[in-house]
Amino acid sequence: MARKPKSDPLAWLSTAAGQAAYSKARAEAQARANETGYDIGLERNDLFKTFRTFMLPQRQNRSGHELQCEVVSCENLDRCKPGHGPR
Repeated sequence: MARKPKSDPLAWLSTAAGQAAYSKARAEAQARANETGYDIGLERNDLFKTFRTFMLPQRQNRSGHELQCEVVSCENLDRCKPGHGPR
């Protein structure tokens, strides 16, 4: 008996709804990063087809999923807190 081919779990990202959800979450993360001066993590949840944003600890204290998420830094480098930002 032949197995049914598995569907691609990331296919939702290439849809209009997936792109809209990413754009909205990315804008929210950038706004929070600019407001607080801290790095914000942007994480994809493929099971629920959503994105989640959360504040990241300082660069040297990150571990686990904090190293696998997309990092959104403050656009104004003068407002970045110590241990955060691209420097």
